[in-house]
Amino acid sequence: MSDIAKTIFGISFIFLMTSLGAGLVFLFKKNLSEKANKIIIGFSSGIMLAASIWSLLLPAIEQSSGYGKLNFLPALLGFGLGGLFIAFIDYLSKIIGKTSKNGQFGMKKHTKLLFAMTIHNIPEGLAVGVAFGGAFAALSSSGMALALSLAVGIGLQNIPEGMAVALPLQAATGSKWKGFLMGVASGSVEPIAAVIGFFLASAVSVIMPWALSFAAGAMIFVVVSELLPELSVGESTSLGVWATMLGFMLMMTLDVAL
Repeated sequence: MSDIAKTIFGISFIFLMTSLGAGLVFLFKKNLSEKANKIIIGFSSGIMLAASIWSLLLPAIEQSSGYGKLNFLPALLGFGLGGLFIAFIDYLSKIIGKTSKNGQFGMKKHTKLLFAMTIHNIPEGLAVGVAFGGAFAALSSSGMALALSLAVGIGLQNIPEGMAVALPLQAATGSKWKGFLMGVASGSVEPIAAVIGFFLASAVSVIMPWALSFAAGAMIFVVVSELLPELSVGESTSLGVWATMLGFMLMMTLDVAL
């Protein structure tokens, strides 16, 4: 393939794999039992926890070498800002809810999940775009190969991430199509961010550690505040715990291997 074809393929691949993962929702029953719901919530929690560490925080620290001994600073501050952002949006929605006619307070759990995963996908898309943009600028065939391998690796990781969005949303709304479409929507920001990263490679690379850790903070906030508490309610709590372990191990393996 030409370099242009490789770039188009790489940017498209990361989005299509998220959509593929979301599409797996159609393999599950429409009405989920309590046990199945616990497994889904736990599995999604494990995926998000592992992705926050290996896909976001560790790369943020690695890309902050220019800060010297303070290379942890972007990850530390970005992580806190990500959590504060979700908390602020929730608080703002409560204020709006108090003044609205329907009187609904705060974001729903599945809305926070969708929001957090969408934020998480933005720096991943930027990373792919920056890699291809840098390879084009340097006219480097090896850089193009690395960019393509990065896109394939992130794309394969996006399959379970798409599931992590679609399955809980199906459980919350009772609709497979809503779960699927919201999963696709969460991944739609990736190609947009990738195009931005491609054309603004040098500028975007500077903010990447902050963007990665910001996304990690948002994801961890949602997992701890909304998902994990559900695993301790009712019966079959051990299933949820083991599903969390399985999701964590799967995502950790994909992140490290790819």
